[in-house]
Amino acid sequence: MSPPHTAMSLDPRLNPALFWSMAYKLSDAVTLLLEGQALARLAESPASAATLAEALGWQTDPLTRLLDLLTSAGVLLRQGDRYAVPPATAAVLPVMAMEAQVRRWHAANGSLRRMVETGQGADPLGRIEEPAFHSGYQQAMAASTRALALHLFRHAGLTDGMRVLDLGGADGALAEQLARLMPNARFCVVDRPPVEPHFMARMAARAESLGPAEAARCRFVAEDVTRADRLLTEAAESQAVILSNLLHMIPQPAAQGLLAALHQVLPPGARLIVYDQFVLPDHLDVAGLMTVDWVNLGTLFDGSDAALSAHLIHTGWHEVSARRFPLLPGALVCAATPNAS
Repeated sequence: MSPPHTAMSLDPRLNPALFWSMAYKLSDAVTLLLEGQALARLAESPASAATLAEALGWQTDPLTRLLDLLTSAGVLLRQGDRYAVPPATAAVLPVMAMEAQVRRWHAANGSLRRMVETGQGADPLGRIEEPAFHSGYQQAMAASTRALALHLFRHAGLTDGMRVLDLGGADGALAEQLARLMPNARFCVVDRPPVEPHFMARMAARAESLGPAEAARCRFVAEDVTRADRLLTEAAESQAVILSNLLHMIPQPAAQGLLAALHQVLPPGARLIVYDQFVLPDHLDVAGLMTVDWVNLGTLFDGSDAALSAHLIHTGWHEVSARRFPLLPGALVCAATPNAS
């Protein structure tokens, strides 16, 4: 039997204002247990509150209260007196850690207030110099690449042997997963210069595991992906271009300019593959919550997969399609350049 609802229930359907004004308390608990390595320890092995407190040098009673709170929210599981991290939580621990770091940075820098008062956004990726932050960001971006790669391979018109350009491809995690599915394809990952060491580390591990020839199928170009004029040579030599979680990071005029440049220089029949956290109007989901990130950044992204599809059709792309997947938060929009007449 479900617990009774009361006037003070935190069911968001009954009292959304109260729920969302107090939900930060749960986020604070999650952040503490993340940064204190409590969740990492529980992901390795379930433990009682007393055992975990002893390992961390914490007090058992307050820790128990927080663990029980996260259990009631579904973040943790409780088995007898032991707490465990369920698979769904374990899969997104890198994302949770990155979100906690970004939230702390934006709060310390007053990003949200500055944007609404002055219109000036703030991008932590360009300002935080700590290697640990960038490593955490790369881990977060790589968290869902295996599932995403499989969906792209099945539904985006990719074929083995292609030359694939991955714009904003971070440390190459997505390219690496696609390379497993496309053993004769070659990949060019383009991202900001600070990302290159993370890409090289991933490829070094790949070379050690599978051999130098396998690692050589993926290369890195350090470039600003918002500067379409600097990407023309790579695009002209590619048969597919991937923009994964990139459009929401750049202002709309730059995004439209990038799409226009790709349409102009890609070979006939080349594939455009866009995966992003598109907004569903009047629906609160992960993309809806990311509105705060987009205000912080100053990009003010509000695009939907339907709107992008309509824009691509209007600007001359062919074979435009869009679809969503049950276990991924974003949407996939695909298109192709016209075939040569």
